[in-house]
Amino acid sequence: MTLTAAQISDNYEKTYQLTADILTQKFKARGYDSDPASQDFIDLCQSVIGHETSVLLLQQKSFERTLYQPILETVIDEVKRTFFPDTSKKRFLSIDALDRDILPADTEEAAPENEVLPDTLPIAFFEEILTPEAFQYLSEKLLPKYEDWQTGLRLFARAAENDTDSNRYDLLEDKISLLRDFYPDGDIAFTHDVDGLSKLDKDQVIQTFINVYIGMERSFPVNFLQKDGENRCRLMIRFLIEEILKTEPETVLNAKDETFFIRHRLQNVYRYFNYSTNRALRNAYPEMIPPWLHSRCSANYWEDAGNRIEAIRWLFEERLEMTPDSFYRQSISKSVFAKHGLSYMFNQYYNSVSKALGEAYPHLRPWEIGKVPFDFWSTETTAEAIRWMVAKKGWDVAELPGKVRSKELNRKTFSEFGLATLFEKKFSKSIYRAISAAWPGRFEPWELGKVASEYWESNENIYQASVWIAEKEGLQKHEIPPAIREKRLTAKSFSKYSIGAALKKLAKGRLEHLFSPLFWQEHKTFLEEHKLMRKIANLKKSEKKTNLFEFFLYGLFMPEVQRSSHDRVRRYRRMERRIQQRSIIYKDQ
Repeated sequence: MTLTAAQISDNYEKTYQLTADILTQKFKARGYDSDPASQDFIDLCQSVIGHETSVLLLQQKSFERTLYQPILETVIDEVKRTFFPDTSKKRFLSIDALDRDILPADTEEAAPENEVLPDTLPIAFFEEILTPEAFQYLSEKLLPKYEDWQTGLRLFARAAENDTDSNRYDLLEDKISLLRDFYPDGDIAFTHDVDGLSKLDKDQVIQTFINVYIGMERSFPVNFLQKDGENRCRLMIRFLIEEILKTEPETVLNAKDETFFIRHRLQNVYRYFNYSTNRALRNAYPEMIPPWLHSRCSANYWEDAGNRIEAIRWLFEERLEMTPDSFYRQSISKSVFAKHGLSYMFNQYYNSVSKALGEAYPHLRPWEIGKVPFDFWSTETTAEAIRWMVAKKGWDVAELPGKVRSKELNRKTFSEFGLATLFEKKFSKSIYRAISAAWPGRFEPWELGKVASEYWESNENIYQASVWIAEKEGLQKHEIPPAIREKRLTAKSFSKYSIGAALKKLAKGRLEHLFSPLFWQEHKTFLEEHKLMRKIANLKKSEKKTNLFEFFLYGLFMPEVQRSSHDRVRRYRRMERRIQQRSIIYKDQ
């Protein structure tokens, strides 16, 4: 059972205190005084707590002194036997020999002062227990440069005579492998004299971490994170993740391993960020680790709308890999917010997916971010939605009849864009009604689908459809009757169009039946103009008087009267010619 972060943190504090108590008692029993505030003592406690056995204990068991004490005492004994480099002497030593003022060996365990180690290094022994790569590096790169390390290795070999634990060999193998990775030429850059409060460049910070990680140094320099702490933490974490572990920061975060930094010798970094893995990783990767990922943000953090918008856009664009113009194609549940650690923000400020998306993407229309109530669909919103759908398909308005005929524009088109309910309930599944809502009067019903048989029960509909075909044939209304008489508009012309068959059937062999309003208008015009022609004829006759009558009537003014009469006659004739020119009835006369 893995404990929570809070429980592990509590275990850490109590375990540290218990470790310090055990070590203090051991020192006192041997006649030594200890200073719990000294850096050496602190480092020793952290080495014990950072041991794999201690880490697993902290992670899985709640603190109980009776349970923890015997395990910690065993770990302390094991740490005493662990070999690691003494950087001040540049040689491998056991912890017993490293600093007898801190942890002197028990009398019965200490080697006699006059004991003489073998003069030569049992090189065959190390060739046997190490891999060929590790042995070659040790013998060719390290020992020629650091001959005094042979003392530590002879101690190691002597201890192995009485303790054949293979873990001891694995530890040595791991240390040599790390040295080979970071110092391939065997040129070790020692950092024991680094001043933590001085200005350090990137290489110095990373070099210090490498030496601590390998075990070349027992701890970081004093006050190492007191100066430029965030930047130094960032450099070390990025180096650990990218160069040593070769993984991703989110992989580390997803593991929810509260012992991660302790196991990798960065417990000081973990403390620096108040034991928050998220904060530590976010400091190193601000562009990759948001504050809400596997972590709890403060309540006032979400009061800022900018933070909420950032979180929503991160969720949909980065985690769900969705683009804003594709939301309408997805079925988005509020559970995605909880799944990605945003449930508090969602419940507190939205409790509706469409409201959350609406705040983060204000340029999107309501139907693009979720379902809308049916009463939302007014004349304006309906027209806007249909025009939006056609634009999304990349169609020109003039192409729509062809898209209907090719079945590219159908019921599924509306469903594709989340408008199925609108199409079915508001337009009764009529494409013509839907398109006409967006472009009133632009198309006739037969251009956007089949026309119901009931449509042809209306004489007005029959006439309008017939005129539409005639206009497609290049005829204006007043040209239709003579075109029919002259056989320029025939039933064959109607066969070109989808509604032609229905109209030919209704014509019953005579196209005049389809255009009866035009023929009736023609007849009416004939009657009116025929009446006018008779009136003009009578006026012309009334101008014909005898000269004697005109002389007695007008006397000396007779020439002027005659000229006026001739002018009126000419005007009547001009009127007569105009009527004959514009009249389709008198055209052939």
